[in-house]
Amino acid sequence: MAFEQKAKYVRTKNDEIIIFPAFRVHSSFRALEPISAGFIAFSINSNGDMTCQCFGESVSLDLESLEDDTRLAKFQLGLENY
Repeated sequence: MAFEQKAKYVRTKNDEIIIFPAFRVHSSFRALEPISAGFIAFSINSNGDMTCQCFGESVSLDLESLEDDTRLAKFQLGLENY
């Protein structure tokens, strides 16, 4: 059974991942002084465990996702150790 859900995220200067619905614009989180932003996809892996992947960019903030965003998001969501 395949499952995938997409949302948006920003990573703050304090290394916090803020996840929000895709209908909101990234720039509404400008006051948090994000250092990266993009999309996050949630899915179920082959072991039946939930996982996520950060990717893409925010046009409204002119920021891209960073390589480490996925690892930080997984840690904050309790999906793996950091």
